[in-house]
Amino acid sequence: MNKKLRISLIAVAILLLIGISVTSCMAILPKANMKPSDYDLGMTLEQASKEDKPVLTVFYVDWCTYCKRFMPKLDKIRNARKNDLNVVLLNVEDPANEKIAHEYKISGFPTVYIIDKKYDNRVHIDGGYLETVDTLNTEIQRYLNIRKLAEQALSCKK
Repeated sequence: MNKKLRISLIAVAILLLIGISVTSCMAILPKANMKPSDYDLGMTLEQASKEDKPVLTVFYVDWCTYCKRFMPKLDKIRNARKNDLNVVLLNVEDPANEKIAHEYKISGFPTVYIIDKKYDNRVHIDGGYLETVDTLNTEIQRYLNIRKLAEQALSCKK
């Protein structure tokens, strides 16, 4: 095989490998402009409430641009806090969620609550704290600290 043909075949092989690598990476990247309902958390509120963890509950609608921008932040929180709390998404436009949306007086999106069945508690997290992962994480940690104090106080009474 002559030298020019070998160089040409090597160049084609390299281009094919680059093309395959780029295509593979693109398949892993999240879709642009994902809707909140595209984030499958794999857990319903009922399932999450059965565990002994508070539930970070996000009420959303798919058309809300704030909800769309919030979801990647929520995904980071969910991954970082999976041992501390469960995360659930509730689409307010789904008829199955109409009753709970009415109970929680949902009027803006996203609306975030920490729901803790163990202590019959619900805490609304104001929208300003949803701007960054750090501010949301700080509010979650504040709640978890209070929850830990409540658990300690209850264990002392026994």
